Amino acid sequence: MLQRHLVVAAVIIIATCPGGFAMQQADIPSVEPEDAIMAGSAEVAEISDWVRACFAGERPEGPGPRLDIELRQQDHNVLRYGQSCMETPLRIGSESFERGLGTHANSVIAVALPEGARAFSAQVGVDNNYDTAGARGTVRFIVEADGAELFRTEVLRGGDAPVPLRVNLPEGAWEMVLKVDATEDGAAYDQADWADARLEMAGGEALFLDENQLDPFLRLAGPPFSFTYGGIPSAELLGRWDRFSTSRELEDRTEHSVTWTDPETGLAVTAVAAAFKRYPAAEWVLSFENRGEADTPLIEGIQAMDLQVRTGNSKRAAVVSGLRGDVCGAESFVPFAQAMNIGEALSQTPEGGRPSNGAFPFWDLSYGDEGLAVALGWSGQWSATFDRTAPGPMRLRGGMELTRLSLRPGEGIRSPRVLVMAWRGDRIDALNRWRRLLLFHYVPRVDGLPIRLPFALQCFDRYSWTRPEWATEKGQIAAAETAASLGFDAHWLDAAWFPGGFPNGVGNWTPKPEEFPAGLKPIGDACRRLGLSFVLWYEPERVAPGSVIATEHPAFVHGGEQGGLFRLDDPEARRWLTELLSSQIEEFGIGIYRNDFNLDPLPYWRANDEPGREGMTEIRYVEGHYAMWDELLARHPGLRIDNCASGGRRIDLETIMRSMPLWRSDTSCSPGHPDWNQSQSAGLCQYLPLHTACGWTPDPYDFRSSATGGAIAQWDYMAPDFPADLARETLAEARANAPYWYGDFTPLALANTDPDHWGAYQLHRADLDAGIVLAFRRPSSSYLSLQARLRGLDPEGVYRLELIDDQREVTHQEATGADLMAGYELRIAAPGSSLLIRYARVDAE
Repeated sequence: MLQRHLVVAAVIIIATCPGGFAMQQADIPSVEPEDAIMAGSAEVAEISDWVRACFAGERPEGPGPRLDIELRQQDHNVLRYGQSCMETPLRIGSESFERGLGTHANSVIAVALPEGARAFSAQVGVDNNYDTAGARGTVRFIVEADGAELFRTEVLRGGDAPVPLRVNLPEGAWEMVLKVDATEDGAAYDQADWADARLEMAGGEALFLDENQLDPFLRLAGPPFSFTYGGIPSAELLGRWDRFSTSRELEDRTEHSVTWTDPETGLAVTAVAAAFKRYPAAEWVLSFENRGEADTPLIEGIQAMDLQVRTGNSKRAAVVSGLRGDVCGAESFVPFAQAMNIGEALSQTPEGGRPSNGAFPFWDLSYGDEGLAVALGWSGQWSATFDRTAPGPMRLRGGMELTRLSLRPGEGIRSPRVLVMAWRGDRIDALNRWRRLLLFHYVPRVDGLPIRLPFALQCFDRYSWTRPEWATEKGQIAAAETAASLGFDAHWLDAAWFPGGFPNGVGNWTPKPEEFPAGLKPIGDACRRLGLSFVLWYEPERVAPGSVIATEHPAFVHGGEQGGLFRLDDPEARRWLTELLSSQIEEFGIGIYRNDFNLDPLPYWRANDEPGREGMTEIRYVEGHYAMWDELLARHPGLRIDNCASGGRRIDLETIMRSMPLWRSDTSCSPGHPDWNQSQSAGLCQYLPLHTACGWTPDPYDFRSSATGGAIAQWDYMAPDFPADLARETLAEARANAPYWYGDFTPLALANTDPDHWGAYQLHRADLDAGIVLAFRRPSSSYLSLQARLRGLDPEGVYRLELIDDQREVTHQEATGADLMAGYELRIAAPGSSLLIRYARVDAE
């Protein structure tokens, strides 16, 4: 109970202080901390070796000298070193072994013999484990050298004692092949061990076959991508093509550029792959270029990711975890975890061409205490499959849903971007390592720091339909002044400033002449004077019929004068739109360019593909989207882009490299969803470090539910009884909490919207040894308390805690890190209430 874990130092009641937080105030971090969350050097080196081997074709260095072993066949599970194929210690009969190979019939293992190899010896038999139970399985062991059989055992059965063998090798032999035959009764339970397998050398030394062998979770299986070219799989082609590779050292990664060129047609496939220096992570993106003089044969089924992971034990499930994606409802970004057994596959794709519409291109795969975090970067119609239908390694594939195209001479395309990070140990630690990787190496940086989320006042959904005076120059300047007086750092004008209004006026990107006679510059100037960023909404990719763009530039629209999708796939149209946006960013003084996208583009892309060029319109559109955002960022240093698409339906690896999702779901368009906001934070924070949502009132329960490292407010500030003092306190509290959202995240309760339960999570800054806990007792919850285990603390440290309830009454406590991590009781007296805990280590001050 609470009394066992805490030493209560004092109880202080503070009526009006915005949180009463007297501990160290913090800014957002610039670099990741070096602590136990970060992977060890061996894990990082393993992925670096994997990148060099799979892309550049180099032999992985590994921990030391080793024999070259090639697995040519294994009908079930995967080959293991120093353990059985069931991932148990090697055991034959009643005898255990520390060294050897664990395989499963039927299997063929080839060993390149070094000069001076004189003999091979081993102890062989059926592995004795929980599955064979010392009674099941029948196999034969066969040894060959240079194609000639040297040795064959009788049929060996489960439970038999190990059979020793020693085989003299012919002088000058270059290859030994070890075979396990399933015998006439089939391969069931035929888990076979080559225990203590070794080569005896002419000088008398022994070389163990398992010594220093690489056994990474990411399988060494050639280039981790695939496609079909002229009807032939790339796995059959790339080995015959010319290959050229270079590498270079960057600050945070080693980058390899590898090009395979078909000497007959001139198709060049280039992979730019990187291995990170502080993370066991790899990234790559492909490009295809026709360097020949004629159209290429068809390129089909481009899978930017096609790799295998070592999930061989048929009795152990692999678990694929991820999020549903945005559906503008209670299920938005709700986590799922699907156990994958032999014979099962999971396929996902978004709806309509927006990458997080109903699906989410970030996952983690766990298998025992190992796993792989995965992300796809493609702001279009991707597909991903986690395939465990075969009894061996699990296969992961991802790329565009449809590619079937020919490239013309001189033409090139790019693929989706792939990021993977292998991990061992604790899954929550691994996901925090993943958050750090994205925060410090992917999200945009401004002034040397990860992009700062704003605190913005935005009242479009509240006032645009009911208070016409709000959407005027005078009303917007007054709104900006109110924002500054309450403590916001940004003023947000959404879709209320252009002729025709929303949605009928999209495509009219000039201010309403009556409401804004001098344009929007006076609002931007007011924001600058008040120290605010000016957030302005656009939806440049949707064009309404009758709008200026549809009427004056129909060639720039898929749909022409009838409106439709703006042609970012057309370089001329993209340049025109980029110039328009760039000039208005400059003229209006826009600090945060808000790009909405309330249209499914996939039907337009598919309808505009030429025969034999399926997928080309989508590729050119996505390339154009990136080019436009990159150009705006390059022209306007410090500009921040808010990525919105009917809420959070355009989130992927590529967009988070350029933008931030400030409106992660259109559930923010209406009040009354704090439980949904809690669930969205709990889900998204497992994979993304930065995002936020909207709170409709300054009530602590409501705003604590929506605020993250930033916050949006649709407060009724024009109401005569608006509680301005409460609003200032609520906002000050959220801004003080914000830096901790740039730290490590721990869910303390399930991420769901069940009104009978609690929501709770911890944000911890390892560099400060401090953090916050947010807990929510939902309106229908009958539970008075929640037992939470905090993470990341020093067990020997002493921490001061400030417990702040919804009335901002503050209780001070102290506890050791060991006690807080063993179990801390969060207590909330009333349903529909919240608790904020701030903590910091005090014994190291």
